[in-house]
Amino acid sequence: MTKEDTYHHKNLKEELIEAGITLVAKEGLEGFSLRKVAAVCGVSHAAPYSHFENKDVLLEEMQNYITNSFSEELEKAIAKCEKQENVLMELGFAYLQFFVMHPNYFVFLFGKYNIALDLTENADSEKNYKPFEIFKSVVFQILSQKNYPKEKWNDAIIALWAFVHGITSLATMENITYNKKWETKLADFMQIFGCEFLK
Repeated sequence: MTKEDTYHHKNLKEELIEAGITLVAKEGLEGFSLRKVAAVCGVSHAAPYSHFENKDVLLEEMQNYITNSFSEELEKAIAKCEKQENVLMELGFAYLQFFVMHPNYFVFLFGKYNIALDLTENADSEKNYKPFEIFKSVVFQILSQKNYPKEKWNDAIIALWAFVHGITSLATMENITYNKKWETKLADFMQIFGCEFLK
């Protein structure tokens, strides 16, 4: 890496990851390269190789970068929630707000890179997508304290995840017009469904 590559790039690795996410979100995986990412960051085409062996390694790092940040936000929402009856709403809000603030993250994860997510009832939680497992554990905790049939727990988890995920998808699509703030409407949307296990 040249001296010019390090000048004004205090955290070049993170800059490369962010640039890569934006590139894939806007242009897709076809034609994606370390050279393109370097050009966006204004560094030499050799500079990314100081951090990533090849583009596949960079792509994996991009997924991990988003997943870790996403997981942290969900865990923060759980930790700061003082009343358990509000935790699901806070979790949904954190989910929505994270991707509204970073729409390219959503497009990359769920539209371009296609993360692996196992919705099977007895999926291995250690190998499954971490944010989903965080969400799942919270819903499990709520359901365990309600008179909701255990055989329907997995259905409830999938339905709730799909609901929040669907609202987030709408909120991050460039061609969707809406005159309200998605974050402030989430509670209204949830009330429409009147989730019986939350009562």
